Amino acid sequence: MPFNDQFWNPKELSLDQIEEIQKAFADAAIRADKAGFDVIDIHAAYGYLLNQFLSPLSNKRTDQYGGSFANRIRMLVETVRQVRQVWPTEKPLFAVISRMPLFPEI
Repeated sequence: MPFNDQFWNPKELSLDQIEEIQKAFADAAIRADKAGFDVIDIHAAYGYLLNQFLSPLSNKRTDQYGGSFANRIRMLVETVRQVRQVWPTEKPLFAVISRMPLFPEI
C-alpha cells in the first residue's frame, strides 16, 4: 500500500523476486567479507524493504510472507539465515528492527 496519496502504489514481490533479493543480501555479505568488513547490519526498520514485510500495516500479503506474525517475519529470518551461511561465524551479524507500533504481538 502507498505511504500516502502522494506516493506510488508499490507492487507485491513475486516469490522468485523474494529469492533474488535474499540471494543479493548473501552476495553482498560475501563482498563485504572480501572487502575486509568486520560486522554486517541488516536494516529491517523505518520503512525499508524488510520492514515492509514485518509490518501488519503495510504487509497485506496472503501467502507465506503475510498475515500472522510468524509469516511476516519469514522474509527477515530467511534473509538472515542466508547471510549467516556465507558470513564468517566469528564475525557479528546484526539486524535493526522497529518494534512499536508495528509489532503489537510482542
